[in-house]
Amino acid sequence: MPAEPDRPDATLRLLILLARLELSEAQREAALTLCNRIEAWHEVASQAERKLMLPLVYRHLHELSPPTLSPADAAHLHQRALSLVQVNLLVAGEQQRLVVEILDPLDIPYLFFKGPALAARYYDEQAMRSCRDIDLLVPRHRCVELLEFALRHGYRPLAPEALTPDRQSLEFALSAKTVVSLVSPSGVCIEVHHEIDRGAGIYQSDALLDSRVAHRAGGTLLYSMPTSELFVYICLHHTRHYWSHLHWLVDLDAIQRHPDFDAAAAYACAERRGLASTFNACLEFYRALAAPEPEHSSHLSPRSREMLEACFTTLQGGLEAERALLRQRPTLQFGFTWQTHLANRWTSRLRKWASPLQPGYIDYQFLPLPSRWQWLYYVIRPYRALAKRRRARWPAQ
Repeated sequence: MPAEPDRPDATLRLLILLARLELSEAQREAALTLCNRIEAWHEVASQAERKLMLPLVYRHLHELSPPTLSPADAAHLHQRALSLVQVNLLVAGEQQRLVVEILDPLDIPYLFFKGPALAARYYDEQAMRSCRDIDLLVPRHRCVELLEFALRHGYRPLAPEALTPDRQSLEFALSAKTVVSLVSPSGVCIEVHHEIDRGAGIYQSDALLDSRVAHRAGGTLLYSMPTSELFVYICLHHTRHYWSHLHWLVDLDAIQRHPDFDAAAAYACAERRGLASTFNACLEFYRALAAPEPEHSSHLSPRSREMLEACFTTLQGGLEAERALLRQRPTLQFGFTWQTHLANRWTSRLRKWASPLQPGYIDYQFLPLPSRWQWLYYVIRPYRALAKRRRARWPAQ
C-alpha cells in the first residue's frame, strides 16, 4: 500500500460524516462544528457531486441549517442537487422500462444489483442515491437473446463499441468478457453481466438467480439479491475499489438500517462465501466512520485501518489514486492481501500473465470467423500485437 494519506480537510470530513441516511444528535453537533470550518461552500458542492453524494448532502445541510451556509450558497447547492436528482430518476425510470419492454416480454430471469434497484429498496428516498448506470445479471444462455433484442430495438453498443446484433458476434463477445455494456435510447448505460465476480468462483450465477427476491419500485416488480447476500456483495465490490465514492459509504449504512437486515444472517452468508474477514473489516470501518475523526476510532483493527487509509487516499486523490491502488492489488477480485490466500493469488497471476494471449472482441472485429475457426485467433493475436507495437514505435512518416 502507498504511504499514509494526508489528513482529510474539513470539507472531506464533513462529507464522510454526512454519508449516512440519518444523523444522531452527536453527529449533528459534529457536522455543525465542521460546517463552521468550511471556507468555500462551492467546494463542498463540487466534491459532493464528484463523489456522487450531492443530493443527500444537500438534504442533510437543509435540515442542519448551519449559520455559515449563506442563502446564495444554499440555493447553489439546491440547484445542483436537483439536477442530479433528475438524472437519478431518469436512470430509475430506464431500469423499469428495461423490465417492462424487454426482460418481462422475453421471460428472461434476471436480477439487478447496486444502483437504482438498491436505492429503491433500501434508501428512504430513491433519488438520494446517485446512479450512473444499471447493473443486470442474466443467465449466460439467455444473454445472446437479450442483447440481440435490445440492439434491434434502439439500444446501441458501448463495450464492445463495434458489437453487432448477429448471434455469432454476440456469442464471441460473451466468451471474451463477462459483461457487455449497452446504451439505452435515453442515454443510460446498462451493463449486462453473466457473472458478477470476474470468474473468481465466489458466486454461481444460476444459484444467485434462483435465490432472487422481488420488490416494487415505481409500480414495477423488480428482482434483486436477498438482503444478506447483497450486503456481503457490496462489501466485496466496494472494498475492491477502495471505497472511492461516497455513495458507497451510504450503501453500507442504508442496508443496515433496513428491517430486512440481520447481521448474524449476513455474517453466515459471508462465511459461506469465504468473505468473513472482508465483512468484519467493513463493519469496523463503518463504525469508525460514525465519528468526525474516524482514524482515531477504537473500532479499527489493522485490517479496517488499512481499508480506511485506502478510502482516504482515493477520496483525496481521485481516479488516479484509485488506479494506482488497483495496480498494486493482489488479485483482480480483492483489494487487500489479507482477503486472499496463496492459491488465488497464484491463480490471479497466471490469468494476468495469460491475458495478453486471450482473444478479445477487437480480434473478431478485425477478422470475423465462425466458431469452428476461432481457435485461429490464438495464432493471429501475437502477430497483430507485434505489428501494433511496431507501428507505435515507428509511425509512418
